[in-house]
Amino acid sequence: MTSQPPHLPPYGPQPSMPGSPIPPQPPVAPKRKLGTWAIVGIVVGAVVLLCCGVSAIGAIVGGGSEPNPAPSASKQAAVAPAVAATTASAAPTTAAPSAAPTTSEPAPPPAPTTVTMPNLVGMNAAVAEEKLKQLGITNVRFGSQDELDTWVVLPENWTVTKQSAKKGSKVDVDELIVLTCTKQR
Repeated sequence: MTSQPPHLPPYGPQPSMPGSPIPPQPPVAPKRKLGTWAIVGIVVGAVVLLCCGVSAIGAIVGGGSEPNPAPSASKQAAVAPAVAATTASAAPTTAAPSAAPTTSEPAPPPAPTTVTMPNLVGMNAAVAEEKLKQLGITNVRFGSQDELDTWVVLPENWTVTKQSAKKGSKVDVDELIVLTCTKQR
């Protein structure tokens, strides 16, 4: 029979011997729970990040960084009778409504409907887009001629290689202008 040397512990779990001390257990750290305000803060932060992401994607896809136009005169005229009706029911008067005051300033000249297309080939795409916006052309899209870079995300990093309208041609300001670009230098 083989016996185990006394300095080695026996294999497997051993039944506790009566009178033998129980080894001390290491202290267990209490689990910390998130408070209500921490959870509310996390949820609010997630909602804010989600809203920012959605609006950024909408701006990229829509391409619109233009401000909303001022309310039209027809909308203002539609609001005015409603306000007048509410005011009239609150305090009846016999005075006739006054006409809008006339201005002595001449009306601004109408914006041109066509412009001459400049040569944009070789320009930085962001600079080319700004030049078109100064002319009044706002419907500008970018395309890529590169095989690996198929989307023009930051026009500042691209160079115009082709333009959909030839230089010197007359184009409508609302016409779509496509600028083909490359990242290759």
